[in-house]
Amino acid sequence: MSGQKPVMLLRDQLRAELIEAYIARDISLAEAAESMEVSRRQCRRLVKRYLEDGPEGLINRRRGRPSNYQLNDDLKTQVVKLIRTRCRGMSPTGAWRLLSAGFGLSISKETVRKLMIAESTWVARPKEKL
Repeated sequence: MSGQKPVMLLRDQLRAELIEAYIARDISLAEAAESMEVSRRQCRRLVKRYLEDGPEGLINRRRGRPSNYQLNDDLKTQVVKLIRTRCRGMSPTGAWRLLSAGFGLSISKETVRKLMIAESTWVARPKEKL
């Protein structure tokens, strides 16, 4: 992490209490797993991490880091440039078709839609109430 100690969420604190109760033999592994809404196998992993690292071991190690599924900056810049120049006035689906077929870019329709909304080149219509 970046030197800062991550804050334990309420969920992490509750997990620590359940694991402590399991270690003290007040509850079974199955009861702890059910209370945490995880499998017994995952509960065993959490107990192992708790024993190794203490309560801080229960904190998600990915917290505070960027997602693995972020769009590459170079690809994002290229797509935004093409949306501004070649896909003006198109719907996200049409723009996606042009980008994937015409330019060979591998990107999802939903990502194109989000980029178009962020760049204000397309405005989503609100759903009609029934």
